[in-house]
Amino acid sequence: MGKILNKIKAILHDRQKMRELTLYVVFGVLTTLVNWLVYFAVTRLLGMNRMEQESAQYKLIANIGNVTAWVLAVLFAFFTNKKYVFQSDRGAKTGAWKEFWLFISARLASLLIFDLALFNLLLWLGVNADWDKLLMNGLVILFNYFASSLVIFRKKEKE
Repeated sequence: MGKILNKIKAILHDRQKMRELTLYVVFGVLTTLVNWLVYFAVTRLLGMNRMEQESAQYKLIANIGNVTAWVLAVLFAFFTNKKYVFQSDRGAKTGAWKEFWLFISARLASLLIFDLALFNLLLWLGVNADWDKLLMNGLVILFNYFASSLVIFRKKEKE
């Protein structure tokens, strides 16, 4: 327990890490807003609110909205995380494409685990799609931060 507290104290005293965390939260909220706005727009446009919650149409529309929202939110997140949060200056010749594909791969993993598998399990168990979506967003934010900070945009030791 002392090791964890020491790490937390070190993060709180590291201005760069605090800046990164603060910006990650800000852009995470904005990414979630993009995700939710697209989700609600698509599901309302396709009439999900007029369907029975247990119907196949309701679940199909919920998934269409979820995947569409995911695609647009991931693109928004990549560019904001790269430029503002982790301040990666890697260009096409120095690894920007690698960052992009790692980012997409991590986001695909979170999509499969949380937004498709767990989302549909909870729908199947009768959880309202909107509450289900809220829970999935929280889990996705945690997973994606660690993937981004520890793997995708990790600074090389000499930097």
